[in-house]
Amino acid sequence: LRSSPHCGTKGAEQETVGTMSGQPIPPIVPTGGMATFNMHHGFTEALVRGMRSGFLGDSDYHHLTQCETLDDVKMNLQETDYDQFLADSTAVTPAIIQGAATRKMVTEFQYMRAHSVEPVSKFMDFITIEYMIENVMLLLKGTLSG
Repeated sequence: LRSSPHCGTKGAEQETVGTMSGQPIPPIVPTGGMATFNMHHGFTEALVRGMRSGFLGDSDYHHLTQCETLDDVKMNLQETDYDQFLADSTAVTPAIIQGAATRKMVTEFQYMRAHSVEPVSKFMDFITIEYMIENVMLLLKGTLSG
């Protein structure tokens, strides 16, 4: 029988098994498993997907174009995810609608920012700076126009 460094003898060869350059080999951790999939950005992604489902569709826009007064606009928006953003307003003006929509967007953005981690949170911080918002808009316009 031949003696193997792995079977019962403790030689120099056995001490180096499982090492590279004298350093221990780190354990292999499986990636992409259910326990680690999207663990850093999963909640933020779910928020974005949920908010995306609340976008107005073609039929919603069609109903809005058929409105004759701003009260009709308010009534049509109450059937969507925008039902509460004008609930406090008794009189409806374009400035009130714009202000309420801006407040809703800012509140949702801040909520998403509070629940995101690096590098998404840093990107979200950057786009709140005015000149960076303009640069992002120019990039988007350039991408869309080809």
